[in-house]
Amino acid sequence: MTIRYFSHQDQHDPMNGQKIEQRVHLSELLHSRRSNAPFIAEMTGDNGFQLTAGIGASLCCVQHSLADGSQPYLMAVSPHRPISRGCVEFLSANTLTPIAARYVISFDELEKIALHFFDTGERSDIVAWQELDPRALVEDTVAAQAGN
Repeated sequence: MTIRYFSHQDQHDPMNGQKIEQRVHLSELLHSRRSNAPFIAEMTGDNGFQLTAGIGASLCCVQHSLADGSQPYLMAVSPHRPISRGCVEFLSANTLTPIAARYVISFDELEKIALHFFDTGERSDIVAWQELDPRALVEDTVAAQAGN
């Protein structure tokens, strides 16, 4: 499958809008972006689906959805949650976007999910997928403040 990469943070990213047609190039791209401040990027497949990912050095997130923006918005949920409460912030258009702890995954999981999507056009089964809960951020932040 061919995917297009879009950075929501850096319009001048040389890969912004470019097609990725080889698996190794997607892996190299993800690894090279780990050194950036955590940010949101999009990988749109030619099958009508996309992954929207928060890319950080070690903490990441992934949403799977239709490329036209319609619901459902399915969030990856790790069986080995790297954090249990609070949130992680990713940049999008120079604005910090908080992501609830329950949706935070490791970089290794992000890479495996993205490569599986590239190979098959499908969601990976290395994580569970939950519909985005608008209460998650408040619930996970309150739990962090309460020390739960």
